[in-house]
Amino acid sequence: MSSPRAARRHWAHVLGVCAAGLFVTAFCRGVLAALAPPVASYRIDAHYDQPAQTLRGRQTLTWRNPTREAATDLYFHVYLNAFANSRSSFMRGVDDVWPDWARDHPDGWGYTAVTAIRVGGEDLTARMQFVHPDDDNIDDRTVFRLPLPSPVRAGASVDVDIEFTSKLPKVFARSGYAGPFAFVAQWFPKIGVYEAGAWNCHQYHSTTEFFADFGTYDVTLTVPREGIVGATGVLHETRDNPDGTRTLRFVAEDVHDFAWTYDPRFHVIEQSHGPTQLRLLLQPTHVAQAPRYLAAVRTALDRYREWIGEYPYAQLTIVDPGAGGTRSGGMEYPMLITVGAPWWVPESVRLPEALAIHEFGHQYWYGMLANNEFEEAWLDEGVNTYLEGKIMDAAYGPGSYLSLLGVRADAIALHRLRYLSATHTDPMTRYAWRFLDRSSYTATSYAKTALVLETLQRQVGEERLRRALAAYAQRWRFRHPRGRDFLASVEEGLGEDLSWYFDQVVPATGVLDYAVTRVAVEEAHPLTGYPFVDGRPGDAVLPAPPAETQYRSEVVVERLGVVHMPVDVQIVFEDGSMTAERWDGRERWRRFEFTGARRVEWAVIDPQLTQPLDVNRLNNSRMCDGGTRGIARIAGRWGVWFQNLVAVATGL
Repeated sequence: MSSPRAARRHWAHVLGVCAAGLFVTAFCRGVLAALAPPVASYRIDAHYDQPAQTLRGRQTLTWRNPTREAATDLYFHVYLNAFANSRSSFMRGVDDVWPDWARDHPDGWGYTAVTAIRVGGEDLTARMQFVHPDDDNIDDRTVFRLPLPSPVRAGASVDVDIEFTSKLPKVFARSGYAGPFAFVAQWFPKIGVYEAGAWNCHQYHSTTEFFADFGTYDVTLTVPREGIVGATGVLHETRDNPDGTRTLRFVAEDVHDFAWTYDPRFHVIEQSHGPTQLRLLLQPTHVAQAPRYLAAVRTALDRYREWIGEYPYAQLTIVDPGAGGTRSGGMEYPMLITVGAPWWVPESVRLPEALAIHEFGHQYWYGMLANNEFEEAWLDEGVNTYLEGKIMDAAYGPGSYLSLLGVRADAIALHRLRYLSATHTDPMTRYAWRFLDRSSYTATSYAKTALVLETLQRQVGEERLRRALAAYAQRWRFRHPRGRDFLASVEEGLGEDLSWYFDQVVPATGVLDYAVTRVAVEEAHPLTGYPFVDGRPGDAVLPAPPAETQYRSEVVVERLGVVHMPVDVQIVFEDGSMTAERWDGRERWRRFEFTGARRVEWAVIDPQLTQPLDVNRLNNSRMCDGGTRGIARIAGRWGVWFQNLVAVATGL
């Protein structure tokens, strides 16, 4: 069985002080159980008819009520029904895309049909009620409710026996088939999460992912013998059957989902990296990319182990989808990730690496912490995107994502480009299916969250923030943290009250935008007229030329956005000297004045680029109005503008 590495380290200590092997085994199983007390465990037996793309399955769910309130009913997801017809809530969310898909694949629809459901031997199939808790779409069939003959009291368990048939869709999103390739995810009736006496069981929408409780999965699959299978968990048994099929049994502990893949064409590469067995399933035409995927995953394993904590599972399977199945790529499931990039992508475009590192990161935030992705997608996607960028930059240096024909882009460049596509339409706390559109969802949940953390990092220091994230991950693993838990944990880890910052950027849509709006210089005239001496006017002073011309310089900086943060202002004089000012950024504007023989030449706000959240870097600097002369000055002015344009595009 899959055994968390933290337990394996503990075994060494136990073996040193215990002589009885049976005692050692029992003790270690106790450690495992403490990692993720099982709430929803599954025993599934399924037969895959590859020509018909159908699965006939039987499952026994053992569900334990983890709350203090009795449960009078059970709620289940049947995710594949999102692909049953054009009226599901999922398809309504992509009504600009599915018609072309349906035209090309008229028989490509899929579904899950529950044919029988029993509790305590009693047939409750007739009690099933499809519900739609998120919207008014009576045609959506992705959630059903099962009233129980008797409540499941607090702390008690119930066994639910379900027979089902699932027809895989042609790959449209995440799950399905494409030729001989199949990726089978969200394929069985899956119980929701019971919290505080209510079921959290959302419908499947085009911008939502998943939320489930931890348990043990014991899954037996019967498939055509010629196919190669990869799955969540560790393979325990294999047998060949007389009818040309093969039966495989996988077991996974401390996980909250089970996905698998099938393809007779897979090229299999296996290697160990420390205590983790890596299994890469590649399409034959992509074999040349194997070193890139494996190197990236090894890098991610090492960095996460160093920065956040141990990867607790014995195996990781990496799946490269077949032709036509690329929409199942770029996804994460416990102990299994999908990648996928064209074979011709040059090494200077690190798409395979970024994809592998990103999806591996989900093994922590989605996998071990298991937050509610329906309601707080940023807590997984955004935190993971931030760490992805840190790993990419650390591993590959300048131009970590792109270094081609003199153009280089790092993590901040890509985060900013994505964020600037939708800066103020939705807050990070919006439920995933309620965003304005997919652009706003990705800009906010992924990029804005990463930039929020990057901006915080540049205020408090990268190492301090990294330690705070590690403490959060260790405290909340296997416990379904909420956004408030994350923010409180970061504050505690940093030892600072950051509500002034988080309140501005997490639940709100305001943007950060600082600008230098005025740099003006005028000659400072000497005193003329009647000066006052001891309160009485003295002798008249006639104007006289000073020994050195004096100037009055004025610099005005403004806060154009709602979000405020402390910010540096650098002011440069014509002789090359400079001064640095600090502004708390709370007021709408601040004026700096200088009088003397030096004229201010230009000014820049946030010169060290400590605020990646700033939506407009083109206005961050300004040269003196009328203060430049000659072609050299004009060239310098355009140089400043070009530098800022590059900064907007690349985040450098």
